[in-house]
Amino acid sequence: MKIWLIILLLTVLTPLASACGHAERQKAGLDSEKTNKAASGEENIQAEKISVNVSAMTGPTVVGMIKMFEDKPQFKDNLDVTYTVAKTPDQLVASLLSGEVNVATIPTNVAAKLYNQGKPYQVAGVCGKGVQYLLSSRADINGWEDLKGREVHATGKGATPDMVMRYLMRQNKIDPDKDVTLNYLPRNVELAQTMIADRADLAIVAEPLATKVVQQNPKVRVVMDLQQEWQKVSDQDIFYPPVCLVFKKELIEQEPGIVEAFVESYQKSIEWVNQNPDKAGALVAKHAEELPSAIIPQAIPRCNISYVDAGEARQSIEKYLKMLGDMAPETIGGKLPDDDFYYTQQPG
Repeated sequence: MKIWLIILLLTVLTPLASACGHAERQKAGLDSEKTNKAASGEENIQAEKISVNVSAMTGPTVVGMIKMFEDKPQFKDNLDVTYTVAKTPDQLVASLLSGEVNVATIPTNVAAKLYNQGKPYQVAGVCGKGVQYLLSSRADINGWEDLKGREVHATGKGATPDMVMRYLMRQNKIDPDKDVTLNYLPRNVELAQTMIADRADLAIVAEPLATKVVQQNPKVRVVMDLQQEWQKVSDQDIFYPPVCLVFKKELIEQEPGIVEAFVESYQKSIEWVNQNPDKAGALVAKHAEELPSAIIPQAIPRCNISYVDAGEARQSIEKYLKMLGDMAPETIGGKLPDDDFYYTQQPG
């Protein structure tokens, strides 16, 4: 009886043991396959994408970056770069305050103000050397002395271009509050139309609209380049630095290769724009519709689109910020920024 019981048990248990062994081997095989797939990327495990948002202030700085808007250069695998035009300074500042923008071209004094408020942005370089010109339809206006007793039209009372104009007047022995009458219009577009229609004979107009005025009113000419006038009252190597390129500090620290590649691509874009003004105008029409693209090719030479890295530009930036701070400390956040305001590209 015992022998038959043993035989019966062996008959039942042997297939079960075999099945369990097969299941264990199959599970081990699946785990091994899963591990191999994970290692080889077959389960679609991808590296996390890096998003970089670039915002260019409307105006000539957009023109300088316009080739990048078109080509969208790729600086690294798994990198998603978005380019936008900030149509107003307030829109640009809001995007910086929220931290949503990683790279931007902004007024240099705004960069200083944000930095002094503890916002994590550093200046990589100056990307424009000014676009302000004194225009006149009068033949007897040829220099600063000729402005005495005249009405000068301008825009943006109390804004930085206005402060620069007043500074230059004082440096040339003109009291802006006594020797001239300053008539402010709300916007550059209105100022340009006023000169075109001969309702003003003396005005400080920014490019690219200065070119539009000269083209559409043959009596109007450029009397003074205020960028050159700035240099005349400064040291030899000082230039006018109203607009700069900033990077979010987090991007600089975590992805310095992207920062350096971006700067290199931006410099190439500026060079291409200066060498191909007609093609640049066509790209402006495509990517920055708010700008008068038809006159961009003619305006580019006076837009002073260039790039100077922060190390080289520092003296010029500090002179500019000091002038603004002396006149209105709140325009720069109350003080000159310290060393960490400046990002210096590391040597390759």
